[in-house]
Amino acid sequence: MSNNPDFSDEELTAFLDGEFDHARADEIREAVANNFDIQARLKALALDKSEINSAFEQLLDAAPQMPELPQSDAARHSVSSYRTMGLVAAFSFVFLIGGLFAGYFAGQNEEENWREFVATYQALYINATLASIDQDAEAASAELEVVSKATGKTIELAQMVEQTQLDYKRAQILGFEGRPLMQLTFLSKLGEPIALCIIRSKDSENSDIVVSDMRGMLAASWAKDGYEYLLIGGRDATLIESAAKEFAASL
Repeated sequence: MSNNPDFSDEELTAFLDGEFDHARADEIREAVANNFDIQARLKALALDKSEINSAFEQLLDAAPQMPELPQSDAARHSVSSYRTMGLVAAFSFVFLIGGLFAGYFAGQNEEENWREFVATYQALYINATLASIDQDAEAASAELEVVSKATGKTIELAQMVEQTQLDYKRAQILGFEGRPLMQLTFLSKLGEPIALCIIRSKDSENSDIVVSDMRGMLAASWAKDGYEYLLIGGRDATLIESAAKEFAASL
């Protein structure tokens, strides 16, 4: 496949909606794993439509009822006035929708944004994405060393393979707003893809583990010693919470 796949927005939207055939979906899934531009476009296209629907409902509730149109000459002038008012209302609506989008992104703090980025990416993973990866200890250690240097967070292979509930697969460097983001991937004992992502925090405040639902997956997030963590994948709350506690204690 080309290193620079040319997918249209319509194709990517169909992929997000699950409307593509398996072969084409696999092409996009492969591209997402290696192409940051495709990742960013998918994130942009995966906006929550509930914000837009809510805006429409609010506008409809607040809109005045259309008066009965009189038939006199004076009425024709009134009709013209209503048409002008309609144009003004239409332009106002466009600006309102633009403001809603701006407010949506401005309302999300930076921590939520990087976690949403990770969740969107992780939602594309399936068992086959990781099942065929089988590195020996030397290769896995060398890979972790490269990732550790890029992010400033030292990770040893022993810390990964000692995880009792997950089978370690690989490490790679992603990025968010110029900051390197470490992604460590695993398969659960049931074959579900799980990822632990780590990014340097802009403050040193620690926080306890919080479990939440993101993109249909369960996720545990916490902060410790200048880094923020997100463990995400699958729907097993017990697994995510207990694995997060193990990582929080060892990393």
